Amino acid sequence: MLFAKKSLELIFSPLGIMTILLACGVLFSIGRRHRHGACHSLICGALLFLIFLFSPLAQYLMLDLEGRFPPMLKPPESPPVSRIVILSGYAEERPAFPVTSSVSHQTLSSLSEGLRLYRLVPGAKLILSGGVVKEGERSVAAAMADWMRQMGVRAEDVIAEETSQNTYENLFEVRKLVGTAPFILVASACDLRRAVAVARKLQMNPMPAPAGIWALQNYPRNAKTMGKVSYFFSSFGFPSMQRLSRLQWAYHEYVGYVWYQALGRI
Repeated sequence: MLFAKKSLELIFSPLGIMTILLACGVLFSIGRRHRHGACHSLICGALLFLIFLFSPLAQYLMLDLEGRFPPMLKPPESPPVSRIVILSGYAEERPAFPVTSSVSHQTLSSLSEGLRLYRLVPGAKLILSGGVVKEGERSVAAAMADWMRQMGVRAEDVIAEETSQNTYENLFEVRKLVGTAPFILVASACDLRRAVAVARKLQMNPMPAPAGIWALQNYPRNAKTMGKVSYFFSSFGFPSMQRLSRLQWAYHEYVGYVWYQALGRI
């Protein structure tokens, strides 16, 4: 079931459709009978690639996700909080490299934001959530805990939740540790919409703290109309391969939100 879901999600994703069009174009071009179709497939695939690469489509899709919650510049004074929950992204066990190279950029961003807030909340405990990604290796939460300890966080202030495999399970397991008490929830800005919705469905009381803000930095919600128009057209002059990965990420979040709605998790 999970494999089928991931396969379908990949096939119908922006990059999946683009890849299929280009692959079909190459295959059709081998025979003479389908050369007309091959030309159309290659052109459509190439146009999609250029749109994804040059246009600010990824930024606009990310804006809707990142703009749900404002950055937490300082922890709230009321109600008081004593728990900071950090949701994982990805990590691998790499004994020959420092722990900073073992976690993904997404996870590193969340860890950094969680550490910053930890320094601002006296007596806070860090709850790091993330299970085993590869069989035989340690959990993502264990790698995150290593990172925190090497950044100077006291071992007794770090709690690792190592059994969850997705956002719903992250919050389901964390609920056993925080109950209904208010807590700071740190995750990538574009992931927080779904994470907060899950937490509230579980009758938890999260205070969202977005990390890894990408689109919102260059395209603030309160920008004037002319500024938005200027940014839109200037974006075409700066193609970026990063847009491809961000577009895929945004697609994953939108599909994930709909999927969780269908399952009754939000």
